[in-house]
Amino acid sequence: MYRVLRILGIVFTVMGLLFTALGGTLALLVEPMLFLFALPGLIFLVLGLSFFGANAHTRKIRQWLAENGRRIEADIIGVQYDTRVRVNGRCPLVIQCQAVNPADGKVYVFESEGLWFDPEPFLGERTTLPVLVDPDDYHRYQIVTEGILPERG
Repeated sequence: MYRVLRILGIVFTVMGLLFTALGGTLALLVEPMLFLFALPGLIFLVLGLSFFGANAHTRKIRQWLAENGRRIEADIIGVQYDTRVRVNGRCPLVIQCQAVNPADGKVYVFESEGLWFDPEPFLGERTTLPVLVDPDDYHRYQIVTEGILPERG
């Protein structure tokens, strides 16, 4: 996911800079109305920077959870396709886990990041996975798969 956001950020930012510079140059040298050519460039530039911002925000949350998150064991409830995402006609798989928050007694369902391979053979006989959660907000979490699942080649 980080790689996709980084690539999109680079592409949109470069296109935005090119269109904005070209529109601004044409407006100064040829015709002031050609500055309208720069408006799509500004939109692309804002989109590209927002992709970089989203990537940085996600990394910041992951870092905070690694340093300050509470480690809990959540029961594995299954492996499902994440149909919200589709790349080349394929959907990634996610590991779903659940745990009860002792503070409020509610059940929370956690989903791993999208995996492009079947994780079930690597889970073996495991019934739980470690999850790093924000003690104040169980909606901020990260399922820990490092050391359990291999990295994709």
